[in-house]
Amino acid sequence: MPLPVVYVQGFIGHLRFPELRAGLDPSRVISPDLLGFGEFAHRLPRSVADQVEHLERQISERFGDAPVLLAGHSGGAAVCVRFAQAWPGRVAGLVSAEGNLAPSDAFLSSRLAPMSGDAIRAWLEKARANPAAFVAQERMAFDTEQLARLEDWLAHQSAEAIHAMARALLVETVHPGYAMAVASVMASVPTYLIQGAKSVGALGVPPRLVAMAAGTITIPGTGHLMVLEAPEAVAAAVVAIIRELS
Repeated sequence: MPLPVVYVQGFIGHLRFPELRAGLDPSRVISPDLLGFGEFAHRLPRSVADQVEHLERQISERFGDAPVLLAGHSGGAAVCVRFAQAWPGRVAGLVSAEGNLAPSDAFLSSRLAPMSGDAIRAWLEKARANPAAFVAQERMAFDTEQLARLEDWLAHQSAEAIHAMARALLVETVHPGYAMAVASVMASVPTYLIQGAKSVGALGVPPRLVAMAAGTITIPGTGHLMVLEAPEAVAAAVVAIIRELS
């Protein structure tokens, strides 16, 4: 049977776009909401460890103990790293799609985490009111389809969830033990980096970790939000990685 794929979201939105399943067996792909998001909006995470325990339950319910390919975008990669550290035998491979593998990668979390609750709510309301302006301030330009995906993302969680997840990710990635965990996981689990072409040269992933990667795939015309900009290309990269692991 095809290797199961588990998409792990960052601290905003979800990874349920059908384009992310292109070329994959949909029955072997899940994109579970993390704590604080979607169906689990009622329970905010206190830490990345909370999200790891939650993710383990979601994976077990669907795939049991079968090895999976974990594909984490942005902050979701930190959750994947800690999952692979806790259950290495259940991870056939790990994909970091512009993931937070070092403190310098968690650029948005580091901006939002120290903000007040009122400031986060104002930030989210402003983004929801004008998504095009939101991406423009990040030096991006989205077409109509991409903006629709972004609007879906922005509506998927509360400001409180964003704040809680940003804080959890910042605390996790700045801890000295996180760097050791990343290196340990990459040394034992085939880890692939997917990056947007516009991010090349701007990523904070240390060169030593890039050298440890089993492979690096660059998606043309995209930046950090590649899962919104070109989800089909992300899916194609995941398909290629699965073939390499098979």
